[in-house]
Amino acid sequence: MKNYIFSILAVISLLCCSCQSDDINEIFASGQIWHWSGSYDTSNWKDENKFTPTLTKDEVSQINKNQEVYTIQFQNDGTVTGKGDAITIEGKWSANGDDNSFSIKIKSDRTPTGLDQTFFNEISNARFYRGDSKTIRLFNLNKNHYIQFYPVGFRD
Repeated sequence: MKNYIFSILAVISLLCCSCQSDDINEIFASGQIWHWSGSYDTSNWKDENKFTPTLTKDEVSQINKNQEVYTIQFQNDGTVTGKGDAITIEGKWSANGDDNSFSIKIKSDRTPTGLDQTFFNEISNARFYRGDSKTIRLFNLNKNHYIQFYPVGFRD
């Protein structure tokens, strides 16, 4: 009987934990400005230790030399703005904390090229997210590639 009760409590605990949703406000709607830190391929989107960088050292250096560019800011009204090196972006976003799905529609003030194009395309192709108040990862539809952001000033 004791094992039976323990088993029931374990199942209830698992069910309750799996039903929790992410705090969308903490992740996206805080008004925080996020800085692109890198892009990665992964074989397991929920394992932070399984990734391969997809940017060169020179590209990462270019991204990180100025925290006022390659930024994105989500607002709680569903709008989003951002800056590349030579572009600005704006649009709409939404996220579902229950299944980590993500939708974003952005446009650029000019045709992006180089790293601006990578920045724009990876944000545009995001369909899932993982994150908290310190890191956001926006994943593509297949959950095998992501663009990662830190809060501006986090790495200072």
